[in-house]
Amino acid sequence: MSNARFASVQAWYLAMLARPVTVLVIGAILGALAAYYSTRFAFDASAETLVVEGDPDFAAYEAITKTFTGDDFLVITFSPHEGPLLSDASIERMGELQDRLVAVQGVSSVFSLLDAPLLRSPPVPLTQLAQGLKTLRSPEVDRSLAIAELHGSPLFRELLISSDGTAGAMRANMAPDETLERITDRRSDLRSKATLSDQERAELSRLDHEYTDVREKFLDSRAALIAEIRDIQREFSAFGRVHIGGVPMIAADMIAFVTNDLLIFGGTVVLLIMLVLYVAFRQIRWVLLPLAVAGMTVLYTIGLLGWMQKPATVVSSNFVALLLIMTISLTIHLIVRYRELQALETGPRGGDLVSETMISKFAPCLYTALTTIAAFGSLTVSSIVPVEDFGWMMCLGVALAFLAAFTLFPAVLRLLDDAQDKELEKAEAALIRSLSEVSRSRPVLISCLSLIIAILAAFGISRLSLDNRFMDYFQEDTEIYQGMVYIDQNLGGTVPFEVVVTFKPWEQVEIEDDFFADEVDPFPERYWFSRDKLDRLEVLHKALEARPEVGKVLSMSSLDELARQFTDGKALTDLEIVGVLGAVPQTIKTELIDPYASPTTGQMRLSGRVKESGPYFDRDALVTEVESLAQEELGFQADEIVVSGMVVLFNGMLQELFASQRDTLVYVVLATFAMFLILLRSLKFALLGLIPNLLSAAAVLGFMGIAHIPLDMMTTTIAAISVGIGVDFAIHYLHRYRAELADKGDAKASVAACHASIGRALYLTGITIIIGFSVLVFSNFVPTIMFGMLVSVAMGLSFIANLTLLPSLLVLTHRDIETKALQS
Repeated sequence: MSNARFASVQAWYLAMLARPVTVLVIGAILGALAAYYSTRFAFDASAETLVVEGDPDFAAYEAITKTFTGDDFLVITFSPHEGPLLSDASIERMGELQDRLVAVQGVSSVFSLLDAPLLRSPPVPLTQLAQGLKTLRSPEVDRSLAIAELHGSPLFRELLISSDGTAGAMRANMAPDETLERITDRRSDLRSKATLSDQERAELSRLDHEYTDVREKFLDSRAALIAEIRDIQREFSAFGRVHIGGVPMIAADMIAFVTNDLLIFGGTVVLLIMLVLYVAFRQIRWVLLPLAVAGMTVLYTIGLLGWMQKPATVVSSNFVALLLIMTISLTIHLIVRYRELQALETGPRGGDLVSETMISKFAPCLYTALTTIAAFGSLTVSSIVPVEDFGWMMCLGVALAFLAAFTLFPAVLRLLDDAQDKELEKAEAALIRSLSEVSRSRPVLISCLSLIIAILAAFGISRLSLDNRFMDYFQEDTEIYQGMVYIDQNLGGTVPFEVVVTFKPWEQVEIEDDFFADEVDPFPERYWFSRDKLDRLEVLHKALEARPEVGKVLSMSSLDELARQFTDGKALTDLEIVGVLGAVPQTIKTELIDPYASPTTGQMRLSGRVKESGPYFDRDALVTEVESLAQEELGFQADEIVVSGMVVLFNGMLQELFASQRDTLVYVVLATFAMFLILLRSLKFALLGLIPNLLSAAAVLGFMGIAHIPLDMMTTTIAAISVGIGVDFAIHYLHRYRAELADKGDAKASVAACHASIGRALYLTGITIIIGFSVLVFSNFVPTIMFGMLVSVAMGLSFIANLTLLPSLLVLTHRDIETKALQS
């Protein structure tokens, strides 16, 4: 920007500062609008927020869901406090529990242990299946035989009855939102087209708005459904231990935890920051004014997000805490500079003092905001929608923070009286003095220690892993964790996955059948089933069950194994298969055949669940080995075998997170380096400013690797946050250093002067940031705990590095020619 242009902007800004009432009125009007639109702001932790944008695995998952069923169901277990599971009282309670669940709006059906067809309690010939099946509700059922049958059933063991026989289970299927599905399908069709007509673009725009409204209503109704089921769980806990699991419950509890954290820890952060500000400045104005500016920043940001109908996700759930802390950090620099000028007897007074403060801090604060925006902007290149949205949200929030700090803060300050602060600290804090002395006296030692830390960090980074489990996201004393562990260990696993193999589709043929000689065949597709298909499926089914990380697996092979219990272990022939399928009642076909076979598409589905409570396992290996078995041993082509489900989608997200961590760091480094060059106009200063911040970010990542803390959907943003916020220290320090060097001409003297002046502001902002994020370690949501702890560590390291390593490098690399250049 030319000097004339800069002078023009400065004159306009000063003219604005001269009208504080106008500025505050405009700010209040904007705040009222933001408050109105903030009512549209929401959280979203659905499965779509945990996958990679454009992921072909997600497209395959959606296709499988349409053909069969998806993960939109809950598993509810009931273990009576007293008496055996199949006692009259327990069966009555389970019946009441099932009836209550069926009555919940949004639950389409419930299939429970009480609905399991019993064929051997007492034994029933296969040829009599059409005459009706007995269940535990049937009075003639022998319950001693029933418990043995259920335990030995390849279908129902670890599905509807626990491995130890003490708990019954039921599956509550969620009713789909047909309007939402229709809009989603049409949007996907339009978005997949290379070019769109004007009419199609208009339709897509309309569908985008409809989708947002319909989805918001769907999420609200789903939250109400989960809450009602939770109430039922608490009611029946008086009669037995009730656990709930399933992907919808995991998503609901994620939202509940992050929302609760936002309310509780947001308030706690504010209280702690108030304490820090009061201890630091000893005046109420320096407590309330920064908080007011930060509060307005958060309100503006939430209002804009509500207006754009952009929900927060698990990844972006901490954006409020980030904005509060970053805005207050900006205002601390302004307060310290104002008090510094106020302490100078020759300095300007009143409104001129405010103007001098804002003008002197405008450039460094602007560039800290821009570098922070650049850091968070790096997240927008991610293919994971929540990470990308988090980047945009923070870019928007940081920009609003800068605008609020340089408009609302000076406007209010101008209207306050110009009373001299009672205590203007001229002495440095003991920590700042110590860092100043060691930086000037031991620059070589500090540089060598930093090199050692860099080597250790590189070693730790090489050990970073993606060993994530949904179970590890929750504290052990939470209800969701205990339910997941119980279901995982006693009912065949927690997180679902699917394997779908494709045969030649069924074609309508006319075949005479003794079962339906005089009537229309209600299930003609049964002729598609054959011994050859079931034999190939059985090999794959057993291979999956043999894997230690896999729990319960269901497929048509399970029904085939059940049928062999009536034929002394002999495999059914093609004719027997057709006959048995023709005798199966429609209710059993709907629950036990349709979810695992689709003759019209030629597909058979194996539905499995992995055990997360066991050792970590390689998700890539699971997918690769299943595909290799199907192709090399069973003769399927590559396009005839699909491995999908939440396990695969989650793994895809983790892989993308690892790649985005690398790409993010490269982007942040380049963007930050460019900002340093523009502000400082010195290649040396730009390089030196990067070094301490890259070291602190690398040290945190290295610590994660050494401590076996895996990258997850929240910790993957730590590198960008560490550099983005950490470089603020370097910018303010180097901006002041250049001025001191031009005045004093000596590097060590300039470092001492910087620590004595800007060092106090950096100390206060560092303490504010560290305390603000450390509060998050008291969350019940483990990713939030890790995020809070690691960001606090990163900021502590960045603060120390910028007040030790950076000045040490400045002392070691100083040349007299630079002083002369600055003085000229």
